[in-house]
Order: sequence, then C-alpha cells, then structure tokens
Amino acid sequence: MKRSKIILYTLLLPFSLLNTSCELTDVTDVNPVYQVSEEKVITNINQAQTALYGTYGVLKSSLDFPVYTPAITSMMGLTMKPGASGGSSELAFFNNDVSSDNFYLKSIYTKMYFLINNANHVITKTEKLTTEDPRKKGIIAEAKTLRAFSNFYLLRLWGEFYDIDSPYGIVLKKEPISDASVQPRASVAETYNLILEDLDYAIENAPEFSNTFFVSNLFAKALKSKVLLYKKEYPQAAQLALEVINSNKRTLETTYADIFTKKIISTKEVLFQTPFDNLNDRNNKAFMYRSTFGISDYYISHMQNDARKNVAITYTTTGSPRNNKFNNSTFNGVPLTADTEYFLRLDEVYLIYAEAVLRGNDDITSSLNALNVLRQRSNNTLIATTNKANLLEAIRAEKIFELGAESGEEWYDLVRHHKIGDININDFKAISSDSKLILPIPIQTIRLSNGLIIQNQNY
Repeated sequence: MKRSKIILYTLLLPFSLLNTSCELTDVTDVNPVYQVSEEKVITNINQAQTALYGTYGVLKSSLDFPVYTPAITSMMGLTMKPGASGGSSELAFFNNDVSSDNFYLKSIYTKMYFLINNANHVITKTEKLTTEDPRKKGIIAEAKTLRAFSNFYLLRLWGEFYDIDSPYGIVLKKEPISDASVQPRASVAETYNLILEDLDYAIENAPEFSNTFFVSNLFAKALKSKVLLYKKEYPQAAQLALEVINSNKRTLETTYADIFTKKIISTKEVLFQTPFDNLNDRNNKAFMYRSTFGISDYYISHMQNDARKNVAITYTTTGSPRNNKFNNSTFNGVPLTADTEYFLRLDEVYLIYAEAVLRGNDDITSSLNALNVLRQRSNNTLIATTNKANLLEAIRAEKIFELGAESGEEWYDLVRHHKIGDININDFKAISSDSKLILPIPIQTIRLSNGLIIQNQNY
C-alpha cells in the first residue's frame, strides 16, 4: 500500500510505542524518560517507520502545536486578542508581559521538547540499523526535519534569534533523554547551526513531496529559506525560496478562499500541516478560535479595504467579529470544532523570497513581482513602489493580509524589522523593553536546573 494511501490510518493510530519508551514528565529538558527496553524498540525499518509515525503524532496529540502556539503568538503580535472565554493567562501575551509561571509556557515548551525527544529516539536508533534499505536515510531525514522544525520554534519564542552573537539560544538535545542530567543553553549561533545541519541532511535525503501531513525535501528547503531569512543570510534565503517556487511541486490555490475551504482535502499550496477529523483529531481549534482566542481590532482595521476581508473575517448574528479562516470547518461534510494548522504554505514562501531578494540583492523588480503574485491572486491592487523601505513595509503588511490571525508570523516580523531598524515596534505595540521580544523560560525548568539554565534577561 502506498504511503499516501495509508496516511489517515497511520496518523490516526495511537503511538503507544513512543509513549511507553519516551514519555517525559514535567519539564522535558531536565526530567528523565520512562524506558521499556529502549534498545529493543527499533530493530528494523518497519519499527523505525512506526516510531516515526508516532513522532508525527506528537504534533496533533494535544492543543500545543495546532492551537496554543499559533494563538499566543498571534496575541503577542497584531492579529488576535483574548476572546470572551479568555482570561489573565491569555491577556498576558496580548500585553506582551508574560510571567515565567504562565500555564501556556510550560505546556508549549514541554511539548516541543517532547517532539524533539521522539525525533532523537528515531534518529539515533535508526542510524544504528544495519540495512541497505534506502528508506533508512529517509526516516532519519524526516525525523531531523521535525527536530529542526521544533528547535526553530523554540529559538524564535525563547531565544534571541535576531542576534547571532547572543549566548541566549536554547537547550539543544541530540540524544534521547535517559536521565535527569541538565544541559546549559547553547548560543544562538550554535542553535542555528544544528537547525541548518538537520535541514541540509533532509534536503539531501528526505522523500519528495507527496502529502501535506508528512515533511519532505521540499518542505525542508522552504523551512531552510525561512531560517536563513531570520539569520540574515538573504541571498541564500532568496535562492532557496525561488527553487521551491520554481519546482512546481506546489502551486498557489486559484483563489485565496480555497485555502480555507479545502482545509486538508486536495490542497495545492500547503507544504506541511496537521490532519484533523471528527473522531481522532477533534482538537477544538475552531471552537477555541471563536471563544478563547478572538481576532484583534487592529486586524479588523487592517483588513478593512482588502479583498480578502470576507474570507478572513465573518460576523455573528449579533455583529461580533469572528475568525472566518477557522470557522465552521468540516470533515467529509460533517461540521467540526476542530481544524488544521498550516505550518508552511507556498504563499509565505513567495513573501520570504520577496523580502530576501530585496534585502540581499536590492532586486526591487523581482521582489515586486513576487509580492504582486499574491496581490493578483487575491484581486487586490498591485503594488508599484520602487522605494526599498516602502517595499519592505508593503511586504510586512502583506504578510498580515495573507497570514494574519493564523500563526503569529506578524509578531516575528515586528521583532525582526524592529531589531534591523526598519521600524520601532512601539509604534505598533507597547513593549516595555526589548527583553519582552522573547518569552521567559518556564520557571520549573529554571528551578530544576539548579542554576545551570540561565533565564532570559529581565525575567
């Protein structure tokens, strides 16, 4: 049976193998793993593949990746705010004043390291297999992509990703956790190095794109272009983004609305996303995005004169605004409270290219052309400026038009543009100091490390 045919079966199966051998308790980077004859868990390719499916399962096994992370980041940014059911924990992110004991911090931080630990289990055990099966490298490559993906999220949320010389990176884990030993934080440069090393391996060895529920060499290349944009290696970021665009393995949807009506069915531009259905993956995202997490006044104003407004925003019968991207989702025609998380789409790759080719090559024409591909697709007026600063601002604004109220990409853009000097972030949000550009490491991690893991500055 082809891999694409078994996806809904494999991803919906319980991943008990890794739950028994790699389950973590409390804070992942300091606590031990419960192990059951770990050396016997992966002894052949089939077992390695099963363990890899279990690693993918971490992405959808709770609310952390599909709901909490995109929501809290969008509240830190400009496009979401606490909803009617939101409270002080959510408001802290909206106010960019989060304490180290916030519930969401521990939950998200732990889950991201849980994913890394599962990936490390697959990587280290599969590397030891004696086999000529070509799938061996593919399994390792997918696991390394997932590790790089999680490390990049951790770095953007908890590390000074905007300063390559900063010692405030993240704790890097390359082996499955087997005891309670503690590691100090790596530097930002060291963190980027591991992320890029993993993605280079994946570009070379991961499978070709075949399904949005699995990572691929195409996703690895697109993610690397994004990482290099953050690392300020603009010409390389532009080149990789262009290669993804020109590969023709993914194309833009015909209309912007198609992205959010298709969801997971016959998508054209999604590179990687989470599955969901009415039984196994009822993650409550659609419900929480209209109750706990709402759309912000800024986002409503920003979208006011854009042709994508009615796709992005709807209103209840009482006139309350609602996030229409994750509203009334269905699976095979059945209404759900669940929804997907788009980890990366081709529209974002166009925007990565537009920014990177402008910053790195001063190529206004190519940047404008990439930006206007999205403007044309959405039936908006094309941008005509030839001023570099104005074009950079247009690209940043387009990111909100295209990706707003989804995954908080506009927050990371605010931070990057602020640190580069393009904008003053306080013109958009009141940030008490630059130390608030990243989150505090959960207090449990700091306390259990006995001082080895250093808290972020001014927390």
